[in-house]
Amino acid sequence: MSGTLKHILVSERQRGNPLLEHIRNVPWRYATTPQTPDYILGDRNCALFISVRYHLLKPQYLGRRLAELKAEGSRWSLRVLLCLVDADDATRALHELNVLAVRQDCVLFLAHGAREAARYLECFKAYEKNSAACIRERARRPERASETRRRSSVAAPAVRSEASGPAGRPVARGRRLGRAHDRETREQDRRRDALVALRDVRRRPQGVARGPPRVPGAGRPQARGPRRPRGVLR
Repeated sequence: MSGTLKHILVSERQRGNPLLEHIRNVPWRYATTPQTPDYILGDRNCALFISVRYHLLKPQYLGRRLAELKAEGSRWSLRVLLCLVDADDATRALHELNVLAVRQDCVLFLAHGAREAARYLECFKAYEKNSAACIRERARRPERASETRRRSSVAAPAVRSEASGPAGRPVARGRRLGRAHDRETREQDRRRDALVALRDVRRRPQGVARGPPRVPGAGRPQARGPRRPRGVLR
């Protein structure tokens, strides 16, 4: 049994099982001597494999195998019944398998593919020596008084800086943010007005004057009285 600490021992009954091709994270090999379980996962852990289709064809097979495994007594502390669900209507068959597993002190695991079944075997082998503490919820360690004081001292200035001044007036930081927002708003208004003016200029037809036509001589003083003939003196 010394090899079981490093490898999964596979019975010759499982030769040709497709799930063996997916066992890649832990080593495995075929057993050199006959063994009752299909898979020996450790010194005291083993597993039997069954598919729903095979159980429907031979309903008495699994009951006999489980009885042989239970007859070995306290040799196995963990007996796993690994079932491959490969049928569409498997409700009745799964009920029968569950009843058999409970009566023979086995733990039933359902897999919906060969890869998933192989992952179950890998996990059982990889966590063989681990206790239940690795899956328990870890309680948070209580904080020390020094850590509490340090966190409060670091957070205190930030709280004061965000507070309001006396009589509900905002602090200087809030006023600066308000002025910056006003400047940004005014700048956006100026840009919008400039874009509107540019759009109006582009839409105006070419050759059209911007104002009324200019009268020739407009703006110059006009002559007073009738024009005097040339050569006539007053």
